[in-house]
Amino acid sequence: MLLIHPPVSKPCEPPAGIGRLCGSLRSMGIHCTSLDANLEGLLSRMHCGPFPTDTWTHRASRNLSFHLDSIRSWPAYRHFPRYKRAVLDLNRLLQAAGVPRVNLTLADYEHPALSPLRSHDLLQAAERPEDDPFFPYFHGRLIQMVERIQPKTVGLSLNYLSQALTTLAMAGFLKRIFPALTIVLGGGLVTSWLRRPGWRNPFAGLVDFLIAGPGEAPLLSILGIKDPMP
Repeated sequence: MLLIHPPVSKPCEPPAGIGRLCGSLRSMGIHCTSLDANLEGLLSRMHCGPFPTDTWTHRASRNLSFHLDSIRSWPAYRHFPRYKRAVLDLNRLLQAAGVPRVNLTLADYEHPALSPLRSHDLLQAAERPEDDPFFPYFHGRLIQMVERIQPKTVGLSLNYLSQALTTLAMAGFLKRIFPALTIVLGGGLVTSWLRRPGWRNPFAGLVDFLIAGPGEAPLLSILGIKDPMP
């Protein structure tokens, strides 16, 4: 099984839920691989270029390696101006490398026309994954991962509205390229959807299973493990 943490959420907050799920699956003898597509996707966008030649963007690009090293070490967090400069410059590169009018930062992704609050827009993101700002990263990476590990099931962890459009774009892309894959969607945002009175699933034919709450037992059940949890 392949478990994916999609963009965009704060990269300084590791997806602990996926780690726990992997542990549960492996304890039952199921091979599981995780992919932090959030971190990889953000880094890919920062390096993609070419960037505009204005002074701020040029400086941010020149200092990219320095800023990344800085926010991966404690001294930057003890010196707020240094930390602030790193974050502002990295956000500048994400904005410069993104789709025009898309708000893309280390902590958020907002599309000017599509809303994660509208199921129609989420389905549109799934139908046109090539329009997603992270498509240049994930189209090759997902193919590589699926061909390498040969999973029968792919789980996408959707916790925040800022992840919703890209998560559905990834799901749509996977179904297009690998239609036999079983797609499972879980996470905090999915849980809130499923527990909403009167909510109807708009993702039939795209997502095979939606999971509310802790995913260990439902995932093991989906994978054919009888009485998976004590």
